[in-house]
Amino acid sequence: MTGSNFELLTSFDVEYAPSTIKKWRSKRTGLQAVLIDKESPIVNGFFAVATEVEDDSGTPHTLEHLVFMGSKKYPYKGLLDTLGNIAFSSTNAWTATDQTVYTLTTAGWECFKLLLPIYLDHILNPTLTDEACYTEVYHVDGEGKEKGVVFSEMQGIQNQPWFLSALNSSRALYHEKSGYSSETGGLMENLRKLSNDTIRKFHQSSYRPNNLCIILSGTVEEDEFLKTLDEFDSELPELGNDNYRPFVDSKYPIVPLDKEVVKNIEFPDKDESHGELSISWVGPKNEEYEQDLAITLLLEYLSESPVALLTKNLVEIDDPFASEIEYNTDDYTRIIPYIKLNDVPTEKLEQAKDKVFQLLKEHATIENFDLPRIKEIVENSKHKLIFATEKSEDILIDYTVTNFLYSDVESLTKNLKTMHDYETISKWTIEQWVELFQKYLINNHAAVVIAKPSKQLYKQVKDEGKKMIEDRLADLGDEGLRKLKGKLDEAQAKNDAPIPENILNSFPKPDPSKIKFIKTTSAAIGLNKDYENDLSNETVSRLVEDTPKDFPLYINVEQFKSQFISIDILMSSFEIPVELLPYFDLFSELFSLPLEIGGERIPYEQVIKDLQNDTVEHSFYTAYNNQFTEFVNAKIQVKKANYTKAIDWFKKIFFNTKFDENRIKVTVDKILNGLPSTKRSGLSMLSSITSRNCFTERSIKHSKDSLYTENFFRNLSKKLEDGGYKEIEQDLETIRSKLFKTNNFRIVISGDLSDIEHPIKAWEHFIEGQDLANDSLISVPRSFDVRTELGESLSKKVKIITAPASESTFLLASTKAPTDYHNEDAAAISLAASYLQAVEGPFWRGIRGTGLAYGANVSRSVETGQLSFDIYRGADAIGAFNVASKIVNDLASGATKLDKTLVEGAVSSLVNSIASSESNYYNAAASKYLDNVLKKRGPDFNTKFIRKLSQITEDDLIRVLNKYYVPLFDSKTSVIFVCAHPSKSEELNKFFSGLGYEVSVEEVPSSNSEDGDEEGSEFDSEEYTEESGSDSEEEETDSDDE
Repeated sequence: MTGSNFELLTSFDVEYAPSTIKKWRSKRTGLQAVLIDKESPIVNGFFAVATEVEDDSGTPHTLEHLVFMGSKKYPYKGLLDTLGNIAFSSTNAWTATDQTVYTLTTAGWECFKLLLPIYLDHILNPTLTDEACYTEVYHVDGEGKEKGVVFSEMQGIQNQPWFLSALNSSRALYHEKSGYSSETGGLMENLRKLSNDTIRKFHQSSYRPNNLCIILSGTVEEDEFLKTLDEFDSELPELGNDNYRPFVDSKYPIVPLDKEVVKNIEFPDKDESHGELSISWVGPKNEEYEQDLAITLLLEYLSESPVALLTKNLVEIDDPFASEIEYNTDDYTRIIPYIKLNDVPTEKLEQAKDKVFQLLKEHATIENFDLPRIKEIVENSKHKLIFATEKSEDILIDYTVTNFLYSDVESLTKNLKTMHDYETISKWTIEQWVELFQKYLINNHAAVVIAKPSKQLYKQVKDEGKKMIEDRLADLGDEGLRKLKGKLDEAQAKNDAPIPENILNSFPKPDPSKIKFIKTTSAAIGLNKDYENDLSNETVSRLVEDTPKDFPLYINVEQFKSQFISIDILMSSFEIPVELLPYFDLFSELFSLPLEIGGERIPYEQVIKDLQNDTVEHSFYTAYNNQFTEFVNAKIQVKKANYTKAIDWFKKIFFNTKFDENRIKVTVDKILNGLPSTKRSGLSMLSSITSRNCFTERSIKHSKDSLYTENFFRNLSKKLEDGGYKEIEQDLETIRSKLFKTNNFRIVISGDLSDIEHPIKAWEHFIEGQDLANDSLISVPRSFDVRTELGESLSKKVKIITAPASESTFLLASTKAPTDYHNEDAAAISLAASYLQAVEGPFWRGIRGTGLAYGANVSRSVETGQLSFDIYRGADAIGAFNVASKIVNDLASGATKLDKTLVEGAVSSLVNSIASSESNYYNAAASKYLDNVLKKRGPDFNTKFIRKLSQITEDDLIRVLNKYYVPLFDSKTSVIFVCAHPSKSEELNKFFSGLGYEVSVEEVPSSNSEDGDEEGSEFDSEEYTEESGSDSEEEETDSDDE
């Protein structure tokens, strides 16, 4: 483009991914822009600002929130998101230690280009009103309760062990005035006194055009992109003298520690059985790319699998030191490698620290370092990277942001164009690896944080919180509370000033028919009779012709061009005897067991190494694409060349693995040691109480729940000690024989089979030597078939679980919804949900915008027959519930009229969600199989659904609001599950009892079997039934709300 302010700095094709990258910089303002061009129905925008602050005020985080409250040119709260709703778009943002990044995700370039300048104006020219700061950051309401969206967000995490460990590691590693040592989210005590003037000054100093990088990915019209940037850039002030680069030009650079720092900290929890240990080092400089990559690979070598040094010696042992080992790097001006041991028995924390350093020191020698294994890790990591970039641009975007923060354009080209660093490192000698190991992890002082749980601190925090409220109410009095209510009402009224209709009407309405969805070619093979094959298609006919006569397997192929192939084998969990379902988490360790083939036993260590060499990913969990959660799913992803190896691995894992007493004991200990951290998660505990009460023991959601299976695994542990292994092995073999049957396999292959010589015949090897089931294909397991009486009636009950470690409240209210994917109300139910939970929609403004909770949403699940309303990180769950109830009832009765613009936005939001869920071939393939086969609503469901949305009337919406949504807030037609801090239990009990619900309360039990404190380590609920949660490799959800 001629005459542009933007100078092209670099342009190159990424050799290992289907992407082209270009970068420009404005000669006029210093504004930077990057385009990652890749075919996709989605255009993603990432607008990165380098943010540095020397205190814990939370200024970067609060500013991130306030940017969305209006700009100088568009001074209306919610305008950006309202327009985004209309334009198939969604917005979001995050603040990390060194960056704030704003995101825009849009179905198609046409809408994106219209929103881009409006969004950028919000970023560089926000209104930053006092009223917005008051409601969004922190305030005290008319009842004396502390509120604010940012405040409630931080309240939910500030006393969590992971948060306290990370904060104290930062304090130990960096200078006290370094931005790296600050808590950019804002500590509660600082948020209470943060002024809007401070936020304004920070914006003025940091949000400069030359400190902003605009990154786009997807299918973009380059000339139009540059024209839009030029027009925006021309209105900005010219480049001034302030060229300060946050962190890069800091007076307090990161330097290696001159001595080891050990910090012992406490976190509040009634369960004192397990703590955490984290160890961090100051690594190489950011621009030492080869060393940076090598450090990451070294951490994987030390920690990633059961055969890794630290995991093998600290986790995969009798009486383990931890349930798992995490590792990562913080990519700052220097790379900060760290490892973290989770669920360490409190009495072993000091010993665990010493053991880690001992293992590292002993292994950092030429004699002990395993060069072949690290070479295998380098190769496998390279292929994982290629696979990840084929599916998503996230890795390229992450690096582009880091490059903007710390480096230059030459390094962008050097490090993203090729995989030369991998090629170089693959040739490293053992001497080079040991030198790196010793330099950064041995002869380099570490920062160690030992985090211990404390009952006393828990009581102290609880008492201080109670006293703070009492003192506040006493100080304010009735008059003070009235004034605070008035102040809040005034602020909300100003914030919620209506957006002029002429502005909204001037924005063109996009055409959803122009969205180009990704297409795959489907083939039904063998027992798969779910649809008719298109034999006129060459790919399909080739697959059918390769199918042997009387082929006894069900195979579904989704064909598309790719360097990889992904295979899921789906199995009904209903075939497992119900009494054996609690074994599932133990059985799912199949990929790390020894093999026995032809009388030869292959140790599990070798199995794990070979699997890592031959596969990109492998896993064993429940659900398919996070839906149909009663499925058991064995998944292997490979390079195309390893397709037959994948089939061979399925055969070995299913039929040749040998259960081993020592491996079983290690896994049982690992499961038990992992319980404390699960119990500290309010969301996990909400999932647990919901699953245990809504589904019977026949459901795997129930029977593998962590609370339901706790005593089961404690009993297994005792049985192993008493010599009862053979009985356990027999049970596991029974699961194998019931689950692994040819008529219980639905094999779903996604990827490129065009170059495979015999893509179907190759599966004959899988079943060779196995008994073939003569019965018909086993039915798809459905969650609605395994509901409890309460799960079917969904009425009258409130079940509360109190979790001492959770400061926020999590709530789920459910009522009946259709269990038919063809139900005529489906589209209207989805549209009503989209309307209610839209950004700047009723729930957003009424609940999040007033600081009652961080989030409030609606979801529908055909599989469970539930329509649900949930409160996420509630600061005032009762207030949020009341507001939601009033919103729904007023809309249903007509007291509040439906907003036409919001309805249009709700339609567009659903279109964006559909397009986003199919943004790459693998996701599109999974969606097609779900729609066409499992849900039986056709391969072109999305197109029909979008067309149906445009036909829904206001009367339709009011009808479904009355029929389905009003019952959510009526005790006769809904059931409610809550996870809350014990201090809120009485208030919640009283409130819901007053609404006519029957309330019962249980407490999360201590994980210390010997712990019997006065507050009880058993469930306090007289109604406690069996139930379960979900620790699958992928988070499970049966929500299928389009």
